Amino acid sequence: MGDIGLWVAGLTGATAVLASWVTSRGHTRAAQLQAEAAAEVQDRARRNEARQTSYLAFIEQAHLMGGEYRLTPTILSVEDPEQRGVRLGEHRARLRELYGPFGQSCALVTLHGYSAEAVDACNAVSAASTKVYMTLGEIAESTQESTAFYPALDEYWTAMGKFVDAVRLENL
Repeated sequence: MGDIGLWVAGLTGATAVLASWVTSRGHTRAAQLQAEAAAEVQDRARRNEARQTSYLAFIEQAHLMGGEYRLTPTILSVEDPEQRGVRLGEHRARLRELYGPFGQSCALVTLHGYSAEAVDACNAVSAASTKVYMTLGEIAESTQESTAFYPALDEYWTAMGKFVDAVRLENL
């Protein structure tokens, strides 16, 4: 009976060691899965924050451009063609200054954008802004009537509205 007791004790000990090892592996794997899940949640939160920040920065820059566009009708109403040309030149210089941060914020939307609709809408706003700028250049060169500014401006604000709508759809 002593040999059997020793054999049972050895088997029990081996089983305990094996059970401990299996349990340890299970706990390790569970901890690893939990860490991976937490890292994924943090990464998703970081990406969402970057996306929202880029959207807000673009909207802010687009409104700064729009604020400058609101000054345009006053400039276009100047009767003296030479004075109007000078003021349009200064106005376009301010628009070029604003376009740098505007373009950078558009690039960030392209980088962090969640949906193709939002990225496409952002690019449409940028294209409409370029059209406004080019139209003002043509008006300054007297190759375009002053009234050409207004359809270009409407296109800009329409594109901006579509961008905001695309961003809202992402947050549903």
